[in-house]
Amino acid sequence: MWLYYCLLSTVIWGFVAIAIKKCANNEPKRIAIMGMLLYHCMMIAVISIISPQIIVSLKLLDMIQLLPGIVIQSMGFYCTIAAIKYGKVAITTSIQKTQVIVTALLGIIVLGEKFTILQLIVSGILVTLSILLAKEKNTEEVVDKTARKKAILYSWGVVVCYGISDFMNKIYITKFQSPLYVTFNYAVIVLIGILVYGLITKQWNYLDIKQIKAKNYLIVQSLLDVSSSLFNRFALLEGNVSVVSIITTSSIIITMLASRWILKEKISAKKYGMILGIFICVLMLACIESYFVGKIN
Repeated sequence: MWLYYCLLSTVIWGFVAIAIKKCANNEPKRIAIMGMLLYHCMMIAVISIISPQIIVSLKLLDMIQLLPGIVIQSMGFYCTIAAIKYGKVAITTSIQKTQVIVTALLGIIVLGEKFTILQLIVSGILVTLSILLAKEKNTEEVVDKTARKKAILYSWGVVVCYGISDFMNKIYITKFQSPLYVTFNYAVIVLIGILVYGLITKQWNYLDIKQIKAKNYLIVQSLLDVSSSLFNRFALLEGNVSVVSIITTSSIIITMLASRWILKEKISAKKYGMILGIFICVLMLACIESYFVGKIN
């Protein structure tokens, strides 16, 4: 059953970036605030139903400890929206996959996790492909250079923020022994943060979904995001963490195909080759990690 949940999570996650792109003609900050509000309200509702005991177990001290993680994760979400707004989905999401290297480096430096020469080689190839993909010019169409630079810059922002966030999530989940507890705390902190932001800035219009163009796609994006996250957590209840991570890596293929069929993005064969190379590198890193975790167990 875990495999079924894992595949569902992977397929659904592949369409999240597409939904964001469909409502990307709005101000990134507006989409980020409303997106986080919708996502975390939905997550609180779902977790309250499937695990109501979490509500009464909340502690202020735990929220304070979790605060840095959700702040960095929120920054990553904003960068994701901005990158997709200014660039092509297939390219920006491919670059963002290199966040696994940031997470791995932090694990090696902070936690003293072991690494191999093969991991270093694959990581080097992954970074090189991502840089080449970011620099590669598309001669088939006229490109707004300023928008393109913003897309690449925000994509690397996603790499750094989500790479750090994923590392911190590992620490939090290990400490609290409950992914749902961490997620619920994150959601509560975000809602409090949005409320405080509104009180300080008086910009309550950012919470008015009626002012968002193509708001249906924003709602769809939140539903897809929540569904994918929950299915992923259900998969992790029975499946091996490393195996699940390998399967979910393939979501980039779903995104790449959807960007072509749904968004009609034109990408050269050379760039498709680089995107495929990035996918293979990420898959190899996940396989290497799975192998060593299996040996340890």
